[in-house]
Amino acid sequence: MQPTISSEQAKRITVNTVHSAATASFPPGYKLTEIVFPNESCTDSSDNDTGQIRVGITYWVDGPDRAHNNAYYENLKRWWHNNGWTVETDTWSGKQFANAHNDDGYLMSLTGTVTGPVLGRLSIGASSPCVWPNGTPERRS
Repeated sequence: MQPTISSEQAKRITVNTVHSAATASFPPGYKLTEIVFPNESCTDSSDNDTGQIRVGITYWVDGPDRAHNNAYYENLKRWWHNNGWTVETDTWSGKQFANAHNDDGYLMSLTGTVTGPVLGRLSIGASSPCVWPNGTPERRS
């Protein structure tokens, strides 16, 4: 078991990455409002908890005119391409969802609500690869 960055370092990277992508994708005046989710436990191929976690951050994107969501999506796709990300899933034209990954194992997504009272509300988020909470493998009892 190899050391990793710590969960705090992974959180900083995911937050900074989302903010960089948002700045390039949305017009001035947008606001990111955090949606709180717990960290996700990582499992091995037998679905056993490894002790590692995947750190994520997700935000509602408030402020931009939802009529221009397709343009914001295109801006994000361009940012992904220019920053070494690879689109993994792209169902934007139907289900308003797309995600991409980079070579470091981070994953980022953009989602637009397609049901409920606020259609087209965007959320953007990123998650880290599996990391040890303190950066070093922990002894298992």
